[in-house]
Amino acid sequence: MMQVYVLDALKELSDNRFEEALKYVDEAQRDKILRFHFDADKKRSLAGLLLSYYAIFKEFGLAPKDITFDKNKYGKPFVKDRDDIFYNISHSGNYVVCAIGSSPVGIDVQEHKSADLNIADRFFSKDEKEALALETREDAKKKLFYDLWSLKEAYIKCIGMGLSKPLNEFGIIKKNGIYKLYEDDAELNDYFFNIYDIAENYSLCACSKEDSFPENFSQVGYDVIMI
Repeated sequence: MMQVYVLDALKELSDNRFEEALKYVDEAQRDKILRFHFDADKKRSLAGLLLSYYAIFKEFGLAPKDITFDKNKYGKPFVKDRDDIFYNISHSGNYVVCAIGSSPVGIDVQEHKSADLNIADRFFSKDEKEALALETREDAKKKLFYDLWSLKEAYIKCIGMGLSKPLNEFGIIKKNGIYKLYEDDAELNDYFFNIYDIAENYSLCACSKEDSFPENFSQVGYDVIMI
């Protein structure tokens, strides 16, 4: 079964903890983290790495020293020489999230910011745009926009193609309470979706090749992930 881990990175990684945790990653990882200009981005980057290590250790018993990360040609990270481990991370606002399982997974978290919802005309499918148009309340429309965007991001991350897969080539629509994937007007049943209520003004969505989502995510703190 997939597991979903959530870390409130900006709360848990105080400046002192950030400096302490940096000592636990190798020089190349540390240099990459410190290249970010803003402290919040540095903390989210480090938190994503630490949360990945923790999730892999928790679910597969692999210690950080035995983990080598690599990326596919589209930039999706994977654990080298372990084709039984599938994981994915995302971060936005305060939060860093990680999905992990034994089949392909994708996860996305989005903070609800001030956004021009008209960009849906460029990136959403016909059915998604119609669903958005049916929402008359602005707050509900904004939430649906971010839910749909997060679902789409989770899907392209699950298939490992990132934004090389145009977002308007497919749609994810709720039918009878279940989110379904559509492409070229055909329903595809190879992928499954779930939305979690992480916090007000955030969307958290997961995608998997298997319909085996946990009922709830596991929220962890700094002391837990420092293995």
